[in-house]
Amino acid sequence: MALFAHADTYFQWVDSADIYIEQGEWLKAENALLNALRAEPANAQNSLLLSNLGTVQRYCGKYQEALDTYSMALFMTPRSTTLLRNRAALYAEMDSLDLACADYSHLIILDDSDEDALYNRALIYMQMGDTVACRKDLEYMLSNNPNSSKARMGFATFFKAQGYYNEAIEMYNQVIRDNPDVANLYIGRAETYILWGKTAAADKDIEQAIQLAPDDPFVYILRAYSKIARYEYADAVRDVEHARSLGYNPTTCDNLIEEITK
Repeated sequence: MALFAHADTYFQWVDSADIYIEQGEWLKAENALLNALRAEPANAQNSLLLSNLGTVQRYCGKYQEALDTYSMALFMTPRSTTLLRNRAALYAEMDSLDLACADYSHLIILDDSDEDALYNRALIYMQMGDTVACRKDLEYMLSNNPNSSKARMGFATFFKAQGYYNEAIEMYNQVIRDNPDVANLYIGRAETYILWGKTAAADKDIEQAIQLAPDDPFVYILRAYSKIARYEYADAVRDVEHARSLGYNPTTCDNLIEEITK
């Protein structure tokens, strides 16, 4: 009888964790998952629980704990693509680019057509200054899938970072034709136009992005830069303050406002 009560406790904690995750109650979800793991440390489902726990800890800002949790789960299921993907993203968030690159490379070994892994590894290579490796991954993606929007998005980011704005715009144009309702594409193209000094074109993309994603703070930062270029400083400050209210980095906002008003 005690055995069944023990099992009930495990599944009750799991059910509670699911409810807390749906509600965004991350600390309560973490506690429920930890209690489930303590209740039955040898349960075959624990790899999945650890995966969920790592993600919850990441949302709590407990990055080292999340990393340890993902690594423990990978020790149990070393070929789990979900765990590798989650740990790679966490490494990247922690600026451990070499380790993130290693996890994405592991994913590519498991499946050399994994576009998500190839795309993210390419962007990491670019951050690390290895433009040759970055371009090689993006070209490989296109060779596997000539219609790959993700590869074109990668090339758009690559060309923008290299200052090849015309080429970047053309890539964004191609992707937007196939994905006209994705706000991030208009944001990326608007940023390219601003860097290129074409604020009128940027304004159209910013307006479209706001319609699609009115709560994205970065689009208001872009609009602030567009207004700065037209000497509309008071409006630019209001946009930066709005971006702050939507969760944009306060220090970055303070620095930008200081730059505008000095």
